[in-house]
Amino acid sequence: MTEIHLNNTEKLLALAIMALVSLAISFTDWIQRGVAYSSSILYSSLLCVLFMYWLPMIVSYLGINILKIRHWLVQISAFYFTVVLGSYTWGSLRSILLNIPALAVIEAVFVALPWSIGIFVLCKFYLNQKHLKDEQLLRKQAEIKVLHGQLNPHFLFNSLNTISALTVSKPKMAQQLVHSLSTVLRYSINNASNNNAKNKTVSLAEELVAINQWCEIEKARFGKDVTFVFDIQESLLNAQLPAMILQPLLENAIKHSVSKPLTVKVSAINHGHSFTISVEDNGQGFAEHILSGELDTGLGLAITQSRLRLEMDTQLELSNVPYGGAKACFTLSTGAV
Repeated sequence: MTEIHLNNTEKLLALAIMALVSLAISFTDWIQRGVAYSSSILYSSLLCVLFMYWLPMIVSYLGINILKIRHWLVQISAFYFTVVLGSYTWGSLRSILLNIPALAVIEAVFVALPWSIGIFVLCKFYLNQKHLKDEQLLRKQAEIKVLHGQLNPHFLFNSLNTISALTVSKPKMAQQLVHSLSTVLRYSINNASNNNAKNKTVSLAEELVAINQWCEIEKARFGKDVTFVFDIQESLLNAQLPAMILQPLLENAIKHSVSKPLTVKVSAINHGHSFTISVEDNGQGFAEHILSGELDTGLGLAITQSRLRLEMDTQLELSNVPYGGAKACFTLSTGAV
């Protein structure tokens, strides 16, 4: 109970659940006894909630965390002791309200036993599940960071080679491309550094602005041998997707194509509740081993496939188009718009 602290919502929910359970049991018990409803019975039931459940849960939770008690046996003993005290106190108050015998100490001991064990086991189970979920989230975030770390040097190396080749022959163009590259890097690094946020995404419009800067570098590198075409439905400009998810797909189309001139088309199609992003080229298409799922680990397609799975819970679909060329696409929900 000390490894993970409950947030305020979880604390209130736990108290509310125990109150409902306690009141339901109390009223059912009185109904079965054939006792007429009265304000005294209501007060007794409310005191039961307060002294048997709420106060023991609050006091033991605070005590365990303040004293940093880690051993489960000590934790359950502390909780059981507070429930016993609460049960005995409630029994004494109930005797005054309803004019019935108070609970003896031994009765309070036996009444508290099943409730304290049951509540403790449920709390530990919930906290263990929460701990497991948090660990899985941390591993997922770490894996995403690794993928971003692989991606940035990947396109940076190729872009710097292009700029280096132009520094002598076309220095002004090289200077412009440095600005383009810095814009792309700033966009990539800023979004990579913020990926601790759950499902961190950017708008399609933001992604396209950065990708167009990258395309300027590639057009300077290949000239008329490469053409980029964008077919984007305007209604999707605010749609959300992972940052820098398109660049590896575009780079892959250029890197593995032998056809010249090469045309790379980026499309975004709205399906209503979802939308599809596709990158298609008129090159030689994917090899059979790639279509069967054997991607080179750490490179463009593999990185994109892993990021889509981890960040958006979707798949990258690869295919060859009938008239020649390769197509990579993925579908996302418009719920994040």
